Amino acid sequence: MFFEKLYNKNKDHLFSFIRRSIQDESTALDLLQDTFLNFFKHYTNKELPDEQVSRMILFRIARNLMINHGKSYYQKNVALVGEETSSLFGSKAQGPESQVIEEMEAQNLGKILSELLATLPEEQKTAIELRYSQSCKLEEIAQVLDLSVSGVSRLLERAEKHLLQEGKKRGFHPSSFLKH
Repeated sequence: MFFEKLYNKNKDHLFSFIRRSIQDESTALDLLQDTFLNFFKHYTNKELPDEQVSRMILFRIARNLMINHGKSYYQKNVALVGEETSSLFGSKAQGPESQVIEEMEAQNLGKILSELLATLPEEQKTAIELRYSQSCKLEEIAQVLDLSVSGVSRLLERAEKHLLQEGKKRGFHPSSFLKH
């Protein structure tokens, strides 16, 4: 019963987390399944951690599986922003032309943010995604990355600074997206 509850409560968040790094949906689903299988295998005959700790363990397993997948296929394409990008742009105009323009702007923004994220080391990228895409607290990120809370704070600061500098080089200023 606990496993089923844990799966139902975390599957969408984990899939979203995985999907940001893995562009192929079927591969992302495979990694999601492997994440839960690894967790369930490990805790079959052991005492289960509480729900919050289990969630962080699941994110850590997913992160490690994504790293392994990326290494084995040498894929460095990152999809940070998907459908939720359209919510960044208010729907001010009416006609189909304006919708096409808004979609193009959203796709361009997603591409720019993906390119900027791809310049970060894996640990910084994961921290940024957990903080801003999954709204995780510093304590939760610390558990996933196996760092101290202050270490996560410094890691996020370095990542944000790098994104700002890299964005400025490219004529894009992501600072408005880093406000949390």
